[in-house]
Amino acid sequence: MRLPFGCGGAGTAQEGSAEESGLAAADWTVDRKAIQLRMMPGDWAGSTLLAKAGTSAKWEAVEGFWIPYPWLGSETCPAVQTDPLQTGSSPASPQTLGIAAVFEAGGSRLGRRNGRAYEYTVHATDEAPLTWPKAGFRMVLEGRVTAFPNDKAIACRAAGPDQRPVCIVAAHLDRVAFEDSDGSTLGEWRPG
Repeated sequence: MRLPFGCGGAGTAQEGSAEESGLAAADWTVDRKAIQLRMMPGDWAGSTLLAKAGTSAKWEAVEGFWIPYPWLGSETCPAVQTDPLQTGSSPASPQTLGIAAVFEAGGSRLGRRNGRAYEYTVHATDEAPLTWPKAGFRMVLEGRVTAFPNDKAIACRAAGPDQRPVCIVAAHLDRVAFEDSDGSTLGEWRPG
């Protein structure tokens, strides 16, 4: 799965800040000579939604990744068309779909982030100053879907019948990477 981010430029509100867990973000470094890519997985082990799926006894760690544009069928940044009748910017929709990277109790600790972010710094490749890529970046998640302890691969919960549910997919991740808009790997992490 390729998740676009950095689409609207540095630190766009829709993608959250680098401190918001579970969402990839991109921002200029202080000197504006490099672009910092960062994603802090959320600690979802104590989530009420996942507790109902019976995770507390079987899994000792659950690291969460939000899918920022689950309604898109594309792996690229969404095209934005402005509405001339709308003034100001509309607030971002709440996150409704996530991937839970699960780690079984007593299992291997390789691949776990344990509160560390995935980070990569993009530097200029020549003497020309670095410019923000119009097509942003992508975070790549590779692995396989697995089942929660209740034998279901997806857990969902809604606050009420007229609210969109929040759904989480259980997965074992084999690779996490940052890519540029051309699909070139900038940095990657694999267990082991």
